[in-house]
Amino acid sequence: MMAPVKPIAASISNSYFTLQTTTVNVILKGRLMKQDAKRETVFEAAATLFAQYGFRRASMSEIAAAAGISRPTLYAMFDNKETLFRQLANHRQNQAIDEAAAVLAEDAPVADRVTRAILAYERIYYEPVAGSPHGAEFMDLNNGAALQDMIDGRNRLIVYLSGAIAAAQADAPLPGAAMPARDFAELLMLSINGLKKAASSIEEFRQKIREVSGIFMASITSHTQG
Repeated sequence: MMAPVKPIAASISNSYFTLQTTTVNVILKGRLMKQDAKRETVFEAAATLFAQYGFRRASMSEIAAAAGISRPTLYAMFDNKETLFRQLANHRQNQAIDEAAAVLAEDAPVADRVTRAILAYERIYYEPVAGSPHGAEFMDLNNGAALQDMIDGRNRLIVYLSGAIAAAQADAPLPGAAMPARDFAELLMLSINGLKKAASSIEEFRQKIREVSGIFMASITSHTQG
């Protein structure tokens, strides 16, 4: 018995619907990419002006002009300057965490990966603030409305760090790893955070990160190559 023949009209209709859906998806994807590119341009413009003039002196009009968009367009993207700053800080922190996660995923000794991941994170998230003459103002802002965002981001980094340490311990027990990996990573990052006021320059800060992270990791990785 022959299989029923699918009506030609229905086949054409389904093909047309599939084509239309694909076209709409392509258009939407293109629009999202343009929106992301525009947002990235605004973030770069805002970061430059905040670094030059500080948060209070940099205006939304100046940021819009630097980004090549109109002031109304900028306000359609961000309700106010505080919202823009907060989203910029989140954006930079996400970039920093992604970079740190990529380093931790490499095939290298865990002590090396942890140290380089912290350096990568601080290079993207903290160093631009520390290197600005308006760094104190930015830190005050981060300690205000953006404080919880900063804490959440730091906790995400700690999850990645502790995951790398725990994975290395699972592959080959770390001789000194009596402390849970999460607690160890939290204590390490608290120590790194304490270096920020002690270091007199970015280079000194980086060197102290290497030293402190090296001491921490040596305490649990002695005689281990994981």
